[in-house]
Amino acid sequence: MKKPIWHSSKKGTARTEFVKFSAGRDVLPLPGADEILVPYDIWTNQAHAIGLHRIDVFSAPQLQKILQALTKLETEWTRGSWKLDPALEDVHINIESYISETCGEELGGRLHSGRSRNDQVAADMKLYARDVVLNFANEIHELLKSLLAHAHEHIKAPMPGYTHHRKATITTWGHWCASYCQALLRDADRLMSIYARINTCPLGAAAAYGTTWPLDRKLVAELLAFDSVQENTLDAVRNRGEAEAEITHALFMLMKRLAGISQDLILFSTDEFGYLSLPQDFTTGSSIMPQKRNPDFAEAIKGKAYVLLGYVTSLLAIDGSNLSGYNKDVQWSKYLFMDAVREASGAATLLANVFQGMNVHRNRMENAAQNGFLNAVDLADHLARTRSLPFRTTYHLLSDAVGSAQQNHFTFDEINQLLSKHKITRFTDKEFASLQNPNECVNARNHIGGPKPKHVKNHLMTISRKNVTFKKWIEKENEKIVNSKKRCSHSG
Repeated sequence: MKKPIWHSSKKGTARTEFVKFSAGRDVLPLPGADEILVPYDIWTNQAHAIGLHRIDVFSAPQLQKILQALTKLETEWTRGSWKLDPALEDVHINIESYISETCGEELGGRLHSGRSRNDQVAADMKLYARDVVLNFANEIHELLKSLLAHAHEHIKAPMPGYTHHRKATITTWGHWCASYCQALLRDADRLMSIYARINTCPLGAAAAYGTTWPLDRKLVAELLAFDSVQENTLDAVRNRGEAEAEITHALFMLMKRLAGISQDLILFSTDEFGYLSLPQDFTTGSSIMPQKRNPDFAEAIKGKAYVLLGYVTSLLAIDGSNLSGYNKDVQWSKYLFMDAVREASGAATLLANVFQGMNVHRNRMENAAQNGFLNAVDLADHLARTRSLPFRTTYHLLSDAVGSAQQNHFTFDEINQLLSKHKITRFTDKEFASLQNPNECVNARNHIGGPKPKHVKNHLMTISRKNVTFKKWIEKENEKIVNSKKRCSHSG
């Protein structure tokens, strides 16, 4: 197997899936949009055929013939022996043509009774979008699992907290990672909320204004694992692109979050910070500098995140000024949505693997927390509490102490000289030593959500329980889909 030019026996090489993620579309061809919709269109054809049988358009033997042909088609497509014919325009006519050739024009010609390509593609896209939501939900679940384990491991690892890209105060790496987890739960909630809104069936809307065929829309919705019928037929067709825009926005929010995590990893793994070492198999080399290992995965995530913002903007604009009904503009929502899904897919899973293989240099973190006067607010708070002083008074006192300090941290003698000058009770040795200890400073942040290990642990346990519930929801929805597909392929 060929390897990248920067591969070496000592430094190793990157994982194949990571190289593919970072390379994007540089060398790999993109599939046609309707190629992605083939299994969904087969499923909607199965459900529609069963519905037509219920109103006596097809006899039981005719239905079985059509269902068998659709099963055969799916097998041929999976094996690569059947492909879409561009001369037939789209997936819908390709499959109708296959049924006509396999089962005869009589049956193939009747299969389109009571429907339009307008509600067909709307249904196909809903089924595809639903799978997209569940796939990304699973990625979030796996990233949460990885982050939770990592945060638990480093719950007592003090480090600097930053504001304005400058060292500010003291926290822990576990607390930092818990912030990622809390944010990812919002992404999970967002996907579940969208799923509930989009899981309605547009089939039966026909071109947009219903049909004279007495279709049982509830039956077809059940066969496709939808929660309900998308009742108004005009809205069922007119709102195409809305689910795509909403999901793409949710994916942008997720990718923006992952881009923030990636930026933290980039900076903290530099020689200048030295807090982290990224796993070798998720870094790349240089084509000219033999010593380099680059965090391409993190940079790729950042780039992809803001490409998605462009897709969101385009999806929100498409079909914005048209008369209600079907308009060809919305076809481009399909391409934008699929491109967005392709760009975002795998990012959360990749980060989950990075956190599993990443090394944390706790000594380097703790040493960084001991310099730069990061405990200044701790000293100010302590003086305000124990000497009954206004916080603003102690704030100004510590500001003066920083300005007059001879070193990059407070010393016992300097701070006590300043206290004596202002006629404030001096620090004892034990008192000052405690305030100089990063672990003691962290433990003093003793409230819900703070970095004290006890509170971080409780928070992580709460997030873990919610992540388990989230996984159960994913499994329940996937099971409904699997059962409905079985019902379609075996009905009669």
